Amino acid sequence: MVDHVRLEVGGRSCRMRLLWDRAPGLCRRFVECLPLTSFVTHAKFAGDELFFMVPFLARAENLVSAVTPGDVGYYPDRETVCIFYGDIVPFGQVGLFARLVEGGDILRELGPRIWQGPALPVRVAAED
Repeated sequence: MVDHVRLEVGGRSCRMRLLWDRAPGLCRRFVECLPLTSFVTHAKFAGDELFFMVPFLARAENLVSAVTPGDVGYYPDRETVCIFYGDIVPFGQVGLFARLVEGGDILRELGPRIWQGPALPVRVAAED
């Protein structure tokens, strides 16, 4: 079972831990599509949130209305993974399925750059 995933964005690397005990279906669907290459962009109205598209639709598990920096969620039926890196109140509930364990500072640094500029390529892969 894959417990950790590596995200590479803007030439930098972040690491997240999958929450199998809280969202096993979402974790399974996410791992099945790895490795994944996409583009990370910034939420324009919600706050400190980066997101990228994934090639699957899934029902959300572990739905929450409030998140903290480092939470990683999936918006139900939107093919979107969101990484919350600062102050934010999500637009509705999000399925919390992972948590950043390294690189939150990197995303706080990259966030304003991504918000003002173009999306950046992101590569997501399971760690061995």
